[in-house]
Amino acid sequence: MTITTLSLHSQSEHISSNTIVPMQKHEIGFSVGAFPLVGFLSPPNDKSVVNFGEYMFAHSSYIKNDDGSYEKMYHFGSYSLNYNYHFNSINSIGTSLSWVGRHIERYEWTKGDTINGSGWLHYLTLQLNYRCTYYRKNVISLYFGIHCGIVLCARDKDILYKETQHQLLATTSNNPYYVNPAFHFNAFGIDIGTKHILNTEIGIGTQGIFKIGYKYKFFN
Repeated sequence: MTITTLSLHSQSEHISSNTIVPMQKHEIGFSVGAFPLVGFLSPPNDKSVVNFGEYMFAHSSYIKNDDGSYEKMYHFGSYSLNYNYHFNSINSIGTSLSWVGRHIERYEWTKGDTINGSGWLHYLTLQLNYRCTYYRKNVISLYFGIHCGIVLCARDKDILYKETQHQLLATTSNNPYYVNPAFHFNAFGIDIGTKHILNTEIGIGTQGIFKIGYKYKFFN
């Protein structure tokens, strides 16, 4: 009886040790990024083709307008919701929805440097992404990725420019909404965990140069 029990126990351990754990194919997450660069085509009055401007690493900045007024802009980073589907241990694709906010105060030199309107500049970005995980060991994963999509820019009417707001394809409009291409490149990312995951990334684009977040993986 004892020999039979030991034999059954040994067989049970052997089966357990050879059980294949299914790969966690689905992943959802939330992240916060610092110093986002919105799109790779500039809205009007920006200082650079890729929106670096003069405020890439600043939490606030100033933009002078042609009519003598200027704007003080406060930067609030990037906030993203992400989903990825893992085909295998290396390749995955997904989508992300990001918001970048800038609060703007318009000042008039001719009126004693007083505020002449304030409001928000919103950037809502929808992107598809590809990720390549090139290293896995225990609870550590290293990866890089690329995101491409569109960004909807929305400016409150209280802070619209007096001159034409936007020019695109030889047409002009005072519409506070316009769409530009969007891009983000993640040069280095690290995940710590297997199911509940903390992660951080270094890259450039719409989701920020430095990014931290949380991910949750679940089975197919």
